[in-house]
Amino acid sequence: MIDVELDIGVVWGNKDFGQREVEKAVDAAVRFATIPELADPVVPVSVSIKLSDNAEVHALNKQWRDKDKPTNVLSFPMLDDEELDALITSTYDAPEIMLGDIILAYETCAAEAAEKGISIAHHATHLVIHGMLHLLGHDHIEEDEAELMEALEVKALASMGLHNPYNDEIDH
Repeated sequence: MIDVELDIGVVWGNKDFGQREVEKAVDAAVRFATIPELADPVVPVSVSIKLSDNAEVHALNKQWRDKDKPTNVLSFPMLDDEELDALITSTYDAPEIMLGDIILAYETCAAEAAEKGISIAHHATHLVIHGMLHLLGHDHIEEDEAELMEALEVKALASMGLHNPYNDEIDH
């Protein structure tokens, strides 16, 4: 199982979304991301997840993506495609592997959840899965990539008993 380093910002408080829920979302993403080897990795594998606010995500989005606004989730992969392939085939030569960082913006997440009529925890679960899929090499720039990534998200969420978030599209 992937080790999850979770930092919960004050604004998130007690929203029924903490370590256990984040770990379940990470596990679901891994199971459906065509990298099932990460469910039981041969070396320690970790991911860093921060539950933050719009201000911090806005600053990161501007700095790294040149977009001057907050967004719901940002992912910062630390492995390229070759390194991910080496990880799958157990030829990656490292004592420990950090997949990357994921950060969620509370205010954006809460507004989107309210718009969809779902709990913040449900929406945050979707965003963690979405972010994990980015760390595992998936993207949604091209239409075929987006369809694949959305299908993986839907399957991962369904495995957790959660509905398809793309019935009511939100720009992310």
